[in-house]
This record gives sequence, structure tokens and C-alpha cells, in this order.
Amino acid sequence: MPAPRRRGRPRKSEAENVNKTEKNQTVKKSAAKKSGEKKAKAPAKKPQGDTVFALDIGTRTVVGVLGVTDGDSFKVTDTISVPHLKRAMIDGQVEDIEQVAKVALKVKQELESRNNISLKEVSVAAAGRALKTYRVSMDFDMSDKNIITSDMVRTMEMEVIQKAQKGIDEKYRRDDAVFYCVGHTVIQYMLDDYKISTLDGHKGEKVNIDLIAAFLPSVVVEGLYAVTDKIGLKVKSMTLEPIAAMNVIIPPEIRLINIALVDIGAGTSDIAIAKDGSIVAYAMATVAGDEISEDIVRRFFVDFNMAESMKIQSGEPGDKIIYRDIFGREQSIPKEEFVNTCETSVDSLAEVISKAICEANGESPAAVFLIGGGSLAQGLTEVLAQKLGIDASRVAVGSKEFMKNVDVGDRQLGPEYITPIGIAVTACTNSAYDFSTVTLNGDAVRVFDTKALTVFELLRTAGYKASQIMGHSGAGLKFTLNGETKIIKGTPFTPAQITVNGKPSALTTPVKHGDEVTIIPAVNGENAHCFVKNLVKPSELSRITVLFCGETAAAGKRVYAGGREVDASYEIQPLDVIEIRDTRTLGAFLMQYGGDTETAEIFVNGKKAAEELILKDGDIIGFETISAAKPEEKALEKKQPEENTVSIMLNGKPCNLPEKPGAYMALDLFLPAGIDIEKCRSRLIIEVNGRSAKFTEKISSGDIVTIKQEDEEG
Repeated sequence: MPAPRRRGRPRKSEAENVNKTEKNQTVKKSAAKKSGEKKAKAPAKKPQGDTVFALDIGTRTVVGVLGVTDGDSFKVTDTISVPHLKRAMIDGQVEDIEQVAKVALKVKQELESRNNISLKEVSVAAAGRALKTYRVSMDFDMSDKNIITSDMVRTMEMEVIQKAQKGIDEKYRRDDAVFYCVGHTVIQYMLDDYKISTLDGHKGEKVNIDLIAAFLPSVVVEGLYAVTDKIGLKVKSMTLEPIAAMNVIIPPEIRLINIALVDIGAGTSDIAIAKDGSIVAYAMATVAGDEISEDIVRRFFVDFNMAESMKIQSGEPGDKIIYRDIFGREQSIPKEEFVNTCETSVDSLAEVISKAICEANGESPAAVFLIGGGSLAQGLTEVLAQKLGIDASRVAVGSKEFMKNVDVGDRQLGPEYITPIGIAVTACTNSAYDFSTVTLNGDAVRVFDTKALTVFELLRTAGYKASQIMGHSGAGLKFTLNGETKIIKGTPFTPAQITVNGKPSALTTPVKHGDEVTIIPAVNGENAHCFVKNLVKPSELSRITVLFCGETAAAGKRVYAGGREVDASYEIQPLDVIEIRDTRTLGAFLMQYGGDTETAEIFVNGKKAAEELILKDGDIIGFETISAAKPEEKALEKKQPEENTVSIMLNGKPCNLPEKPGAYMALDLFLPAGIDIEKCRSRLIIEVNGRSAKFTEKISSGDIVTIKQEDEEG
């Protein structure tokens, strides 16, 4: 008989199946529960969207700000400040990229976690320590322009910026750093010596543009970009720290007041000066909050972080400051005594800042705003006011109460948050800068530009000259011709041909990252040219030399520039005085050199000649007065010279000698010259054709002979 089964207990195989099933169901339920819990705890992060993420990568801390635009104001939604674990930043410049990136990543991740947001883009700012500015002005002649257009203004501004670029390059030519323009501010426009807010649509003779251009070394930007690249962020915009702070503390509507803004960080104190509605100067002091901290380190034997803590305690409620020295001992000091101990370093900081302000502003400003963590140093506002010679009430530490059009809610934000909030606000106003890569004529160009990057800014950054972009007509030529003003115009220019992504475009056409731009540069018009051959036919010009009353004289048709004879190939220069002298005929020659044909008889080569006679090279011209001729002079005259006579000039008058066997010699001319050799008591001077001669010198037709006694000389 088979053994009976035990009631209530399944067989082993059945139990295993049941247990396995129950176990699987339990695992599935547990997994489902955990999965649900996971989804509930970590829902998908929302995209960044319109949320602005700003990072202020400072010397001591990295501050992050999140916010959105709310109408005309900026609403701060979250903030965080994380200190560097070690000194990875020196005076606002990235030194240790890895260490800075670790802190920046912590800021990013904390904001993402607290706000359930995925941050992809960030706005940053460069410190003033690296900023170089160059103020320059230029005059422009607008007399040949009808109306001043916006393109003309842009072109003129570009020329001024190029002048600033040359100036900054020259100033730092011995440094290894390469500087490039990251922005500019027009201080003022002048039209015909009158200040004017805008030039567009106006007409005048002269324009002056005065501006301040800002430059950064490439190493600064590359350092910031290296940090953001490492933490997976794309830089949406970049600005300059003093500009960012200005935008929230001193907006344009109050820049008519002469105000200095000083951002006292840990390593540097950045300064911006506002006056007459514009930011007119930037400066930097090489001292900041670290100077005070380092003094505390030396005086109280503490490390740097403890010194920072002691500074913070000095501004908080309480009568004592508690600290731990480098030996691990806890110490305390009355707050008043601590503040008095720091007076020397505070005074030194105020001294350097006040000098930097006055140097940038030219004098003490009307008011000063202090921001940044270093501005919290006890007694700094009073000492700085004293050194600037202004009322203490006009030096204030900026806080959230001073920020314009910014809503921070109930957050207790100190002056160290002004700059990072300013970075965010500047990003929203499209006045920040950014790098974009644009293809220009097949080459990639990386530009540091405003958000409204145009073809004009792209070409400027790529190094195109104003003449290649706009072009200009050739210069005219103005000169005087025989007393009359002549103007020859230059040829017109051929404008540049520009396309953006294959479509014809203008200088004001906006371009963005990834666009393809082509340009066929403008061709300038040719300057006006004129040569002598354009005024007179070369075949008409003749260079004839004649003898007139014993002196060499120029005849023929000749051209003179400024009194100097020139030939047909001479190119006329601006403001030249050109004279064409046509003395080819005897009459024209006499008009040029003088000669009264009514009271004198004119001889050419010993023969009477009419005014219409065309002169030839070597002709001998003379004349004698009809009524005043002396008997001995008349004896020399041969009204109708016989053929084969010898015609000469004797003592400045024509003389025709009859033919005789053999050649004439100088001694044959004593009698015609009125000299009695037997009665002569002084030495005779004999010259033939300007050189000394002997009695036996042979005489030929055309010779010029002078025979005088020595006492007659002169």
C-alpha cells in the first residue's frame, strides 16, 4: 500500500513553483515600485529656454545667477556662490583651468538640481585687469558729400577704430599678447565744430568722431572659453565686468552725472567712469580685497580663508570677532580693535583707488558707487570720500536697493552679486559680446561681436579697409592755367558686391553663426590726372634760344610749372601754377620781353624784321631808337645789307660788314666800334660770344662781339 500524503503540504516541486512564482511577482512589484519612485524623484529636466544663466568667475569665488526677463525688468530666480578650493584665479584671470572648471561645474549642477533645469548656454564677463582701452578721434572732410548716411558713419567709425587698433598695437608691440577690439563707445560726434547726438541725415563740411575702443588679449577669452567648454556650456554672450555692473547700477538715464563705479573684487578693482550721458573711461587699480586679507593673515597668524571670515564678521552684528589661528587655538578680539588694526590696509586701498579714479576722470567725480566683496571693508567709504574730497554721503556701497529694473525678491544679496546680475542683464539687452564663426570668401572667421553682428562688423574684424568696403571716387585735380582755375574730376568708384548665403546684401545685413559671406571688394575711382601733352600738342612745343640785345633769351612755345620749365610728359600736380608761353613769333617775343616797335627799328640777324617773323634757334635780335640814333651809330646801319655781308652783334647792336677777301678779325672792328687805336690810353677788352679773344680772333656771321676800353667796363 502506498504511503498516505500529508494534507496541507504540496509536493516539493509544487512548492518550488509556488515560491518561484511568488518571488517573481514580488520582484516585479518591487521593481515597478522602485521605477515609479525613481520617476517621481527625478522627473525629466526642463530645457533652459528663456532662462538666462550668468557666471561670474572671480578670483575668490564663482557666482551663478539664473533669471528671466519680466517686462522691462530682470527677475532673479536663483543665485549661488562657491569659493575656489585653492587660488586657481589670479587677478581675475584663469590660471588653473581644471580647478576653476570643477568649481564652475559645481555651480552649474547645483542650479540645475535646485531648479530642475538643463543648462546649455551661459553668459560670462572678462575682468578689467586684462582690459585695455584707447581713446582716439579723427576729422573727416564731408564737403563733397550731399547727405551723411548711416553707412558713412559706420565707415568713419571703422577708420577711427582702425586708428585705435594701430595705437594699441604700437603701445604693446613688445608684448607677446595679441589684442583685438571687442567693442567701442562713441564719446561724441561733432559736425562743423558743434556737438550732435547723431550724424544720420545731416550735411556739413567737417565731422569729428571721438570714441573709446576696448581691447582684450586673446589669452583672457581663451581661458574663459576653456572653462565653459570643459563643463559642457556654450558661451551665449560675453561682456566686460565694469560694463556689466554699469548696466544695473548706473543705467544710461543717470550717466549725465559724473559717477565712478568701482568693482572691488579680490584681486583687482575695476573702475568705470560715466559723464555727460556716456561711459567715458575705464580703469583698473592693482589692489583689492586680498590686500586687506593678506594684512590680516600677517597680523593675526591665520590662513587666508580665516582672514576672509574675519572680514565678513566685522560687518555683522556682534562685539567680538572669533577666529582660529594657524596653531589651532581659538581666539577672539573686540570688533573695534580689529577694525582699527585694519585701518592701515584700508587707507592704502582707498589711496590707490582714489588716484586711479582721478587719473581716469581727470578730477574727483561727483559720486562713487562701490560694489564687489571688497567694498564691505569697514571704513572704506569714509576714507575714500576723504581722499577724493567729496561728501561721505556721496560714496555708497551698492546693493540690491541700488539696482535698476532688477527684481531679486526677498533674497539678501550683497554687493558681490552686482556684477553677475549685471552680466545677466547685459545678455538680455543684446549689448554683450560673443564669438561667432562665419565663413568669409571660403575662410572661417572667428569674430567677437555684438549680438547684432552685421556684414560691416564682420569685414572690419577680418581686416578689410574702409576703401575696400565702401570705396571712394578718385580725387579731383585743381590747378591754375594761365591765371584761370581748372578742376578735373576723378572717376567714380565701383561699389563692393556682397552676398550673405548667396543673396545680395548690404553692409547693414545681419549675419549669424554659420553664415557664408562673400565680398568682391569695392574698386576705388582713379584720381584725376593731367599732363602737359593734354594741354598742348607736343609737336607745337619748341625750345628756341635767341640773343636779344646781347643776352640769351628763351623763345618758341614753352610750358612752365611754378616758374620751372617742363616738357610734354610732365604730370600736373595739385595746386600747380601752369603757364604756357608762346613766343614763336617776333611780335610775341617782344610782348614777353619788351620792345617798342613804334619808336625803334627791330633787327633779326642784322636785318629789319616784321612782327610775324617765325623765330629760329640762334637768331640775333636787336633794336635801335629811330629819333635818337647818333651819327656814328647810323654809320654802322646797313638798311639793305648787301649779299655776302657778315652780320654780327657789335656792342649790343647789329652790324653788317661788307664782304672782303679773307676772314674778318677782331682788330677790323675797332673803327666800327668807335675806337681810335692811336688815341687809346687804356687796355682793350675783347670778347667774342662771351669769351675773351685776341686781336686776331676770326669773326663770322652771327657772332656777338664786345670791344671796349677798360675804363668803359660796367
